[in-house]
Order: sequence, then C-alpha cells, then structure tokens
Amino acid sequence: MTNFAGAFDLSRLAQKNQPATAQKAAPGALAGWLVKADEQVLRQYIAISEKTPVLLLITDQTEESTEVRAMVEKAIRASEGRFAGIEIDITGSPQLAQAVGVATAPALVAVLAGQPAPLFQGKPATEQLLQVLSQVLQLAQQNGLTERVSVGSEPATKQEPELSPAHQEAIAEIEAGNLEAAYAKFEKLTIEYPNDKDALAGFNQVKLMLRLQKAPEGEFDKVLLGADQLLISGNAAGAFSLLLDLYPTSENQELIRARLLELFSLVGEGDQDVLDARRRLASLMF
Repeated sequence: MTNFAGAFDLSRLAQKNQPATAQKAAPGALAGWLVKADEQVLRQYIAISEKTPVLLLITDQTEESTEVRAMVEKAIRASEGRFAGIEIDITGSPQLAQAVGVATAPALVAVLAGQPAPLFQGKPATEQLLQVLSQVLQLAQQNGLTERVSVGSEPATKQEPELSPAHQEAIAEIEAGNLEAAYAKFEKLTIEYPNDKDALAGFNQVKLMLRLQKAPEGEFDKVLLGADQLLISGNAAGAFSLLLDLYPTSENQELIRARLLELFSLVGEGDQDVLDARRRLASLMF
C-alpha cells in the first residue's frame, strides 16, 4: 500500500454553479452507501463533507479495484452513517479523476469540510483499512463533522438532547484538539454527576481518542487497541466479539469487562449489538 504525496483542493468544484448556502446544507438521505459519481454528484458530496466525512474511491475495471470496492463499501455500511461514500470510475470518467488529482486506481481519499486527505493507493490489508478509517473518524470528530447520513427516505441525522454548559465546554476542548483538558473536564463531570450517562460517554470517548494516539506495549494492549479500531470504524459487533472471545482464557478478565462497559456506553445501551454482547458477557461471567 502506498500513501499519496501532496494535496489538492476540491472547494472550487463544490462552489461551481452552487448557491451560497449549498455547502452548509444538511446531507439528507443518500441513494446508496457507495454512489457512482458524475460532476453533479461529486459537488453534492463535497457539500456533504461539511458535516459528514466522505470517502472518495477511485476505481478502474481491474480485479484489484473490485476487491477494494467491496472492502470500502463494507466498511462504509458498517459505519452506520458515519461515512458517506462516492466512487469515481477512472476509465469511464477520467475528467473527474483528474479533477481530484488521482491518476491511478484503486485509490481512496477522505474529504473533510471540502478538503481532501489522500489515504492510500493499491489494495490495503483489512486491518490497515480499518486503522486508516479510525484515524479519519477521529479527525472528523475533532473538527465537529459528526452528523450521520442514511440511505433511503429516513432522516439523515438525529436530534441530540441539550447538553449542560459544563458538558459543552468539555466538547469544545475535544473540538480544539485539547484532549487532556477534555479528559479533566469530563472526569470532573463523572465524579460530580455519577448518573449522567452523557458525561460518562464523553469521558469514555476522550479516553478512546487518547488510546488511539498511543502505541500498544504488549500483545494484550494490541487486542484492546484492535477493539478500539473496530469500534471507531463502525464495527461495534466485531469490537465486542474480539474482547469476548479473549475473555474466557485471559488473565485480565476484569480489564476486559471494564473496557467492554466503556465501549457499550459509546455505542448506546439500547443498541442491539450492545444488548447481545451484554448477554454473552453475563453468560461468560456466571
């Protein structure tokens, strides 16, 4: 897998023949998780990138492109709306590939707030892809690009409850990239309000982001990091299964249980994957 060098600017294309408010429009429901691009669709997705990270896949007619397309589409679908996906066929639409500055396929680019972040060329290993996408989601989170998209006629985003000023201050620290300050603020909130689920989820989110910045020290830490990466890429069930599979034979069962509880709070207690994992954890414990 080869990383790109350099960068290119898509903002002018997004502005072309568009009203001034187009870039700030809500993403809305999409036609699919990985949509074929023409110039109009490309402009639409650049506008979507103002609120939701967009994965721009460049393909050709080779078997390698077919395999990468399947990997990327599966990852986008598993992210449950955290990514929007668009595909440019370099053979059928060479002018679009040229517009985004890519000359070979397959290749993947993330677009955040109209700005591209080249990710890779060629076919990555699944683990490499998930790691890269987890980093994209982390960067999107830091920049407030957290609205979810949907496929079909359902609403693209969910209305979030009003948060306390102290909670909003902690979130502002995350958006500013001050993770240590955010950690301290959320920790204080969880001590003062131990039943505040939003504060607990925020605290666990910051801990997750800090963990992703550190290299694992041993094999057990690698497994824990692997679960983090699966979760942030949208594969919550995979993250839970990785830890639950390790639990019966591990000497660190309490650490695994604690980590699972943290991840449960990030996904949401009513989520089906969380409910399934909780039942399995209970059966392993008792």
